[in-house]
Amino acid sequence: MSQDFPESPFEPGRPVSPDNFKGRKEDINKIIKYLPKVKNQGAPEHFFITGKRGMGKTSFINYVSRKAEDDFQMIPIHINNGGGKTIDELIQKLLDGLLKEFKKDYLGKSVIDKILNNINEFKVAGTGVSLKDNDTNLIHNIKKHFADFLITTCKELPEDYGIFIVVDDLNGLSDNEEFTDWYKGLSETLLVNEYHMPVVFTLISYPHEFEKLCSINESFSRMFNLIEIDNLEDNDIEDFFTTSFNNVGIEFEDGYNSIEPMVYFSWGMPLIMQQIGDSIFWNAQDNLKINESIVFSGITDATDELAKKQLKSKLNKIRSDTYIDIFLKLGENRLMDFKKSDVKNILTNGEKRAFNDFLKRAKDLGIIESIGRENSGEYGFVNRLYFTYFMMLSEQKKVEKEQLNAK
Repeated sequence: MSQDFPESPFEPGRPVSPDNFKGRKEDINKIIKYLPKVKNQGAPEHFFITGKRGMGKTSFINYVSRKAEDDFQMIPIHINNGGGKTIDELIQKLLDGLLKEFKKDYLGKSVIDKILNNINEFKVAGTGVSLKDNDTNLIHNIKKHFADFLITTCKELPEDYGIFIVVDDLNGLSDNEEFTDWYKGLSETLLVNEYHMPVVFTLISYPHEFEKLCSINESFSRMFNLIEIDNLEDNDIEDFFTTSFNNVGIEFEDGYNSIEPMVYFSWGMPLIMQQIGDSIFWNAQDNLKINESIVFSGITDATDELAKKQLKSKLNKIRSDTYIDIFLKLGENRLMDFKKSDVKNILTNGEKRAFNDFLKRAKDLGIIESIGRENSGEYGFVNRLYFTYFMMLSEQKKVEKEQLNAK
């Protein structure tokens, strides 16, 4: 490979950097439009972001957080709950986030001094904080009086600053009644307080986790502006690929003929877009040009990478070649959602006999789920990622068969 070959602009398996983020303008505005009110009136706002796996929830909020910081002087406190199951763990991480921002001179020194008086060690490069042995109740006390803690913090903020709190991966708290009660109390206390509170709270989790929280406490959903991150529009995907490749000097030899399959097989999913883009990028290394042949080679490589990185644990549990063949036919016929009666028209007799067992196994593995009314015979892939993988794999098998027949 030439030493002058550019670095890949794609980031498969990682959140996209804010500088490379594209699309979702409507969803971005659902948050940004509230920030002038938060800043000017000191009125807290609460958002809950949901979306299935691979939809780019973290990339989205990273971009919004950067924009809130740059345009509205909102101090970003971004923590990953990482499956934490207690409010104490959450408070510890929030405290850690606040302390890390202190080294950037955003927060008032007096309130941080009060916290540091109760902390034995704080590493500026830091991975966390530890409490003095004689004051192990600090986290419990902050949890109990978290609204007051935030009010005190906001009083010490420099003029025209606010706080943008992000709690990613809330999954571990989704069945925690204490958390819903605690958050409801926090929200209500901040709502009626008389102080200027320029604070935004953004919680992130999967749709079914949000539904679990709402089932625990029916008033939980009313506290939030709900934003559902769904598949990207085709024009946003096209713009993403065009801009990403052009920025590193890679040309499209046949224009939209090359871009179209990239858009199509991404199927609206940022995770797949990144993998397809990266695989095509490395296939284009010889002459820094992209044509249809390079695109389909890249899509084949991306299919293999998705299997290894994202789906291996589930695919390894599918022992039956017949089940794989049925998955491939669902992908080939673009049946992300389907009726049991319709699918049997595309199956062989052997596949028809195995179909009920196939559905049971696919549901047990969490790849397919029942949708619609009970006993309606309607099913769908749990995640677009699973469906898109089998769609891509079916196309790969088709091309391989055509090449074999051509010999």
